[in-house]
Amino acid sequence: MSKSSHTPIHLNLNVSSDIPSASSSYVLGDSGSGITDLYDMVDAIGSMTINDVDDVEANLIMDLARARHDVFDAEKTLANCIIQEHEVMMTLSKHKSAISKCKLNKADVGLGHMHITFRKHSLSHHPAPHNFHDSFTSCHQVAIQLD
Repeated sequence: MSKSSHTPIHLNLNVSSDIPSASSSYVLGDSGSGITDLYDMVDAIGSMTINDVDDVEANLIMDLARARHDVFDAEKTLANCIIQEHEVMMTLSKHKSAISKCKLNKADVGLGHMHITFRKHSLSHHPAPHNFHDSFTSCHQVAIQLD
């Protein structure tokens, strides 16, 4: 951080008085135990000064801007993935539609063949008359196989 004309700020950590500290200056790797080094580090952090309040605020604002930028990038990536999903679903839907259209065309052709066959043999596809059982003996049976 750059120095400026603002008054330095002292960060004070509340360390209870019953925690022993080897010295007021921090030296990592002293011959003392690891816990003593940890206490020394806490003391060193407590005595740190920040030279410029504006620098701290600016850095925090920049961190916030970076975080928001990351959120917007993630939202953009998500939106692109959703668009891609919809495009694939649209392609799949068009493919299914084409298959259904082919099936419908085949059914139409089959119905056309049936219609021609009925006309050729003078048959009717109308409902049977009320005296159906009496006229059953005079009917012709037609079997049509569709491809």
